[in-house]
Amino acid sequence: MLQLHAHQYSHSKIIVLAGPFSRHTTTGIQARIWAAQESGCHHIILDFSGVTEIDSTGLGELFLWYHNMRPLHVMISIIKPPTDIRNHLDWAHLSEIVPIYESEQEAIGHARMYT
Repeated sequence: MLQLHAHQYSHSKIIVLAGPFSRHTTTGIQARIWAAQESGCHHIILDFSGVTEIDSTGLGELFLWYHNMRPLHVMISIIKPPTDIRNHLDWAHLSEIVPIYESEQEAIGHARMYT
């Protein structure tokens, strides 16, 4: 089971994930992304430091969230993915469209340059 909690900085919402990121666990995340967007959030940061595995559905969901939020001017970023998860993101070419950062501060700072 994927565990998550969230906190917010100004116009950025950080969703911290722990556990498998798969077809069985992404529904709750999607609901939080939409709720954050509806509340005026312009940047959603997914903290992958606790993600233990990712499947093709999880990769596909990330791709869809990115494309669904883009027309709404909401940026989605990933921070701190473990090496094996980062390799999956690179292999699926998601790292080419979804920014990946080493820290919350780096992600928030980068987003400020584009808002």
